Amino acid sequence: MSDFAAQMATTVNISEDQQKKAGKPIGGDMDDKHKNFCTTINKLFESGAIDVTKPETFLNQDIYKELDQEWQAKTDLSMVNIATLLNHIYGFYKSKQTPDACPQLQTMIDQLWEMKQRIEIHADVFKF
Repeated sequence: MSDFAAQMATTVNISEDQQKKAGKPIGGDMDDKHKNFCTTINKLFESGAIDVTKPETFLNQDIYKELDQEWQAKTDLSMVNIATLLNHIYGFYKSKQTPDACPQLQTMIDQLWEMKQRIEIHADVFKF
């Protein structure tokens, strides 16, 4: 661990251009499952079927209403985090400054799927 601490203690000055380059998403590809999910999310946003300012639009209301109070509460608690991540995914996908397929976008999608699966293990409550 001392090697790590020593390495972290040494500072390296990098130029502003190098800093900007280091913060940019890297190119890459995603599997079809992730690409299809981006397409689905894009269509839902563009059609107005989902709106991150109205998380209730993410839900299949008929299924949600059938949930017991405990699972409705768990779903409700997850909605803010899901809305935030959906907004990041959509913004990243739509931006002309970021690639449509890359490891960073795939990681965000995987995080969203993990959140969804915690709820959907019980019921398929989300539209996406």
